[in-house]
Amino acid sequence: MLHEYADGFVEVDGLRLHYTEWGPVTAPPIVMLHGLNVQCHTWDPIIRGLLPDRHVIAMDLRGHGDSDWCPAGYRVRSMARDVHGLIDQLGLGPVDLVGHSAGVRVAIAVAGERPETVRRLALSDAGPANSRSGAIAMRDFIRATTNLRGFRDEAEAEAFYLGLHPEWRKDFIDLHVRHQLRRNWAGKLVPKADPDVQWITGSVSLPDVEYLWQRSKDLTMPTLLLVGRRSNVLDEEVVDRMLAAMPAATVRWFDTGHYVPREAPEEFLEVLRSFLEVS
Repeated sequence: MLHEYADGFVEVDGLRLHYTEWGPVTAPPIVMLHGLNVQCHTWDPIIRGLLPDRHVIAMDLRGHGDSDWCPAGYRVRSMARDVHGLIDQLGLGPVDLVGHSAGVRVAIAVAGERPETVRRLALSDAGPANSRSGAIAMRDFIRATTNLRGFRDEAEAEAFYLGLHPEWRKDFIDLHVRHQLRRNWAGKLVPKADPDVQWITGSVSLPDVEYLWQRSKDLTMPTLLLVGRRSNVLDEEVVDRMLAAMPAATVRWFDTGHYVPREAPEEFLEVLRSFLEVS
């Protein structure tokens, strides 16, 4: 069925990487990249709104979801190489590329390194760098949620995520509980993500920031920034710098916090469909 997905895997640099595939393979392709400590199913409600006009691939970044953890780490260029490998192995390019949060950083690297493979670029509430206060908030949030002791059952997990994200539409909470967690040897529900992904938010990633500002200058394709006015990750200063650095960028502001697709999914989808020229 067009409104359901198939699971797939590719191998890049020895890592087995999971993705979901939606829609007719003859339709124009979209690749969607999730944020830090999440997984590809966070896009499911948005993807269903893009069908049946598009062929959509949602990828689990390394260390997330059902993709392999990587002892060598989570540098943005390595994660971009994974996406290049996915696009090449599936014969997708050129693609429309959509990223949220940490997926934005990967998307900037992908599109900046090989602009010929990206037709349009949509970047949801992140950039080469966070705002000063946002960097601290994201670090603390990721460390807290990556190192969860675990839950007894789905109801306990749902109550936790509802308390953590009361602004999300309920179906995104349900997807989080269903796909974000795994049963460990003790029978507890624990996060699927590699705990080492939390270091992306620390000083070890500072070299990536300058790299991403450099790659931003190479984003010659139409680029849309989708930004929450109450975001704790971006502010107007960072957005203005992104608009100045990216040759073909425009911005659309939303009355949300950081999680634009999960707080205002209908508006996000409407704007995204218009930008990607989905009829």
